[in-house]
Order: sequence, then structure tokens, then C-alpha cells
Amino acid sequence: MKKIAFLLCAAALLGTMSSCTSDADQTVKLTKVGTSEMTRTLMVTSNALADFTFGGQTVSNATSAIFENAPEKGTLTVTPASADYFEQNAIDVDFTDKKIVALDVQIAKRSSIEVSQEDMKNGRVVSNDAENQALTGVTASIAVPAQTTITGNASSPFSIVTFVPVDGDQRITRADGNDGDANVLVMRCAADGAKFSEPVTVTLDIPESDGLDLYCMSEDGKEVLPLAEVGGNKREVKLSHFSDWITVMRATEEKAVTRGTPGEEISTFTISVKAGETITVKYQSKQGAVWTGGTKSTVVTNYLKTKVGKYVVSTKTENYEASADGTVTYRVIQPYEDCSYKSGSAKFTARVYSPAHVEFDQPQGGHSGGGGR
Repeated sequence: MKKIAFLLCAAALLGTMSSCTSDADQTVKLTKVGTSEMTRTLMVTSNALADFTFGGQTVSNATSAIFENAPEKGTLTVTPASADYFEQNAIDVDFTDKKIVALDVQIAKRSSIEVSQEDMKNGRVVSNDAENQALTGVTASIAVPAQTTITGNASSPFSIVTFVPVDGDQRITRADGNDGDANVLVMRCAADGAKFSEPVTVTLDIPESDGLDLYCMSEDGKEVLPLAEVGGNKREVKLSHFSDWITVMRATEEKAVTRGTPGEEISTFTISVKAGETITVKYQSKQGAVWTGGTKSTVVTNYLKTKVGKYVVSTKTENYEASADGTVTYRVIQPYEDCSYKSGSAKFTARVYSPAHVEFDQPQGGHSGGGGR
């Protein structure tokens, strides 16, 4: 486990590599020196100081952490260092089919804007404060009808904050090309537990969200409500009670069978080696999704993080010992797929990277050999 001041990027797996060539009469064979297998690693960043605990390991009073030798499944807990911030819900992390999981955790700060219930019933509107708007890129507000009767919590002031939820299971589940829905924003409405005889109106102003298929869901998933477009990028939902309400985005991949158009970014290197020399193969590996075109809203970015995984770039270093003098040529292969998505009437595209690997040229002198992934 390591504590870092910023999020390090995920490293790719590199399998056994051998067989490089020098000339027609002699083959340079490479023997890997050191460990070739990467352990499961959880990488976390947050917007505020917190204590992070996962798999029996703890990083304290930090904004980022790395957990190595992680269990295949576990629960990440994030405890803010300051009481000014809300407790973050426990996050279930699943490494199935992955060696790296990278998470951005947004810790919501308690709002600096509160309005009494009496003032709310007299026509005041309460919004999230400027700091919260900067955190999520969303302006949220609550309006209360004068005739409503408030029960459940009839004394606490009203406030609203937003934050992006975190999903530690970043594996796409497809059914007939449907990537499924993704939670893209949480609205924390107070006074918590308040109930209304006449529904209150929560308005969200989400930049560049025009046409996206969004709806609202209660924290327990039992209530699903429309998030109606009311002009431009503004959405409204009518709530009969307060708690955490989740904005959900529905999108589908337009290519149901192939998922995307596959491709590779390839870099080729040739180096000279001497017998017995230890050489270093160093390369970068990309992983996760990068938005490439179409609608670019904060909720689109959140969707890609949740459904495909956070985009990270790692530097991987491997050492090999050469068997003879000669030259070695290798290629860094960075696989990707270009994917197209549709949500409502909006469309967007993304390049989805899989971990990079290295391949070595086959021997030129008729000697057998191979490359590694």
C-alpha cells in the first residue's frame, strides 16, 4: 500500500516475453528478470481529506490512496477528516475480470445556504452553494408550494447539495446492446425525512444535457419519477418526501454485437543489446473510456466512468536479460474500441482502452520464438 498526493495511473499486465533477433545466424533471447504478475490494485482520489479503508488496509488524512494486493471483492469506506463534509456511503468494489480499479470519490460538503421552512413556504427558493456547483457542474434548487403541509421533520431548515455517486463494479453488462442505466448524480435534500402534502419542486440545471434520457430514483430504488425537461438544460422533479434522490441516465450502445470498432495504437522501438546485459522495457498503458464526440455533459462523463471505468494512464517497467549481442525490436500495442452511444435524442462517442502489452519481433534466422501479451 502506498499513499500518494495524486492518482497514479493503472499499470497493464505483461505476460511472458521471449525471442528477439539480432541477425540471420544468431537469436537474442530475453529472459524476464523480476516479477511479471501484477496484483489487484485499487486507486482512489477524493476532493477532500479523508481516511480510506479497504481490504484491512487504511490510508489516513489524504486525498488519494493506493491499495495493493487487494481482495477480489471488498468494501471501501471513506471517512471525511472534517465534520463539514457528509459521510460517504460504503462503496462495494469488484475486481472480477480486472487487475485495476480506479475511483474518483466526491465527498459532499454541507451547504452554506439554509432557508427556514417558514421562508420556503413564503416563496423563498434554496439552491446549492457556489462551492457545490463548482464540484459537480450542476445548479440545483428547491421550491415549496405555499399550501403544502410539512410533516416528518417540520422544523429543520431546507438545503440541497449534489455529488457524483461511485460504482466500484466497473464492468459493462450488455443485453441486446443495452449498456443499462447508470447513476450519474445524487441530490441530498434537507430537511431529511420531511414529507409534503403537496409535492415540492426540485430543479436541476445540467449544462449540455438537452435531449439526454434522465430520470429520478429514490435511494432505496422503490420510487422512479420522471425528470422532466422544462427548457434548455433544466429538469424538474416533484418530490413528496426528502432523502437522497438519484439522477439516473439511460443509454444504449448503437453497435449491439461488436460493441465498437476495434483498433490498435502501435509504437515500435529498436534497441541494441549485449550478451548478459539487463535491458529495461518501459511503456505507457491506457485503460478506461475517453469521450471523443457528441454531447459532452457532466452526466455523460459520469456515465462513462461508471459503465466502462475511469480513464487512467500508467507507466509499466519490465527488465530482461539478453543472451547475446544484437538488436531487439519490440512494439507497444495499445488496443481500443471506438464506441457510439445514444441516450434519448442525444448521441456521444467514446474510445474505450484495454490494457497495453508488448510484442517482440519473431527471429529472422529461422529460430523459433514468440511474443508476449
